[in-house]
Amino acid sequence: MSNRVPVERDGRVLTITNNDPSSRNSISADFYVGFREAVDAAASDDSIRVIVLTGAGDFFCSGGNLHGLKERSEASREDRLSSVAKLHAMIESVRSCPKPILAAIEGGAAGAGVPLAVSTDMIVAAKGAYMSIAYIKIGLTPDGGTTALLGPMIPRQMLTEMIMTGDRISTDRMHELGVVNALCEPGAALKTAQEMAARIASAPPQAIANGKRLIRSAESNSFAEQLDAEADRIATALGGSEAKEGISAFLEKRAPNWG
Repeated sequence: MSNRVPVERDGRVLTITNNDPSSRNSISADFYVGFREAVDAAASDDSIRVIVLTGAGDFFCSGGNLHGLKERSEASREDRLSSVAKLHAMIESVRSCPKPILAAIEGGAAGAGVPLAVSTDMIVAAKGAYMSIAYIKIGLTPDGGTTALLGPMIPRQMLTEMIMTGDRISTDRMHELGVVNALCEPGAALKTAQEMAARIASAPPQAIANGKRLIRSAESNSFAEQLDAEADRIATALGGSEAKEGISAFLEKRAPNWG
């Protein structure tokens, strides 16, 4: 992988870094491509079970690169739509990846850095960090799935405040709202996320992947449809190797071996 999006592996956990600290890890065209390639490669690698996304230095992601945004403001509407499509494809790659993805936030997530963070499956954030849907400050509206992702997560009034003011909302507050899974001391977000990832990596991988699929399908399925989806998944799982090993290990009072 490129130096713009370096990857580091520790056992079954892959850490992907947004590496442009001079711009507070803004999102640019090379990041769209490099990050999506890293996620897609990890998705097809059975030896990788969990992914951690972090930003280099002391900031997670500052959103769209302003120089790039200025250039696109002078481009045709078709070119502008093409650029947004690349961002959305990157976000969708996170959502559709069968492996759990954790975000480790230091400093803050601003602009498109917010949907990048909340598109992941879990978030670990340093105390005192923040999220800011800052588009309004430069005359823009949100993209990247900001409203689609945060709409079901937080009260409408809270989301309205974030979009219409661009104010910084502390990760402590986002933790209270259930958006952030775990808070840690400043400087410890990556280590904490990697420890959480290692714990998840020790779980049965197919059950993890199917759990992620069920969580996502619940967003659009009716209640009856989701019951059917759950029935299908558990009926299949009960006849699978992971259930056989898990049940046997429990009854035999030993640690399971998930392979």
